[in-house]
Amino acid sequence: MPNVDLNGLSLFYTDKGAGDPLVFVHGIPTDYRAWNSQAETFSESFRVIAYSRRYAQPNNREGDLLDSTIENNVVDLVGLIKKLGIAPVHLVGHSYGGFIAAYCASNNPGLIKSLTLIDPAVSTFLIKDPKNPIQFLSLLLRDPSTARSAAKFVTGSLNPSLAAIRRGDLESALGLNLDGIMNRKDALQRFPEWVQVMMKENAKTIGELGTRLPIYSEVDASRISIPTLLVNGKDSPKFFHSIVAKLSKSIGKNEVVTISDSAHFPHVENPSEFNERLRGFLQVKN
Repeated sequence: MPNVDLNGLSLFYTDKGAGDPLVFVHGIPTDYRAWNSQAETFSESFRVIAYSRRYAQPNNREGDLLDSTIENNVVDLVGLIKKLGIAPVHLVGHSYGGFIAAYCASNNPGLIKSLTLIDPAVSTFLIKDPKNPIQFLSLLLRDPSTARSAAKFVTGSLNPSLAAIRRGDLESALGLNLDGIMNRKDALQRFPEWVQVMMKENAKTIGELGTRLPIYSEVDASRISIPTLLVNGKDSPKFFHSIVAKLSKSIGKNEVVTISDSAHFPHVENPSEFNERLRGFLQVKN
């Protein structure tokens, strides 16, 4: 299996096709397989690289998932791009991987040619300190529906899923996490079997949600000068749509699209429409 070694860290990746490099960064609780529906299609026009982050399968890494911070993952991503000698790349990131991709783009402009963020989990764009009640009250006053959506996720999904992780109950953690980010009950069972298997194998990575998140502001986003595609799943929680709306106001060259018949995993739930939108953004000719 191909792996890239970065200062003692080994990351699995797949490498298919030829042309401009197109790098995919997965979210939680997935791995490189989350991009199965994109790898074949886009490898006809691009060199497609999908890798598994630190603790995702099939990487064999022991340790504390709390070292899988946004900043450390950006170091990994930059290291992968440089080690493979593929800069500048078209970069696509989903959810937690979307935060990683945005943070990377703001701080490493020379490495990235275009940026696609899918339901990016840049939560500090809404509230810098989620534990600060005054900041939450401020959000509630200026954007009640977003505040209610965020509160529902934190109390009904995030906190209980992290509690389940701490007691070693990965099955409950996975169910609670997916129901929250998909905004629906029994979300896991609605995915195809191969997706369920992948998510179960990566359930422990829900622990990444307990990491300290860096503050990411309008100033940080405004440093992104490359063409950017911002993507929401139509039925994903309101706060994801609010994050995309705020990013759109800060990033210079951007377009926003919403993928129908999907929630938080539009590239998995409705790959045909997602691929069409991404293909159009990247100006791929059919």
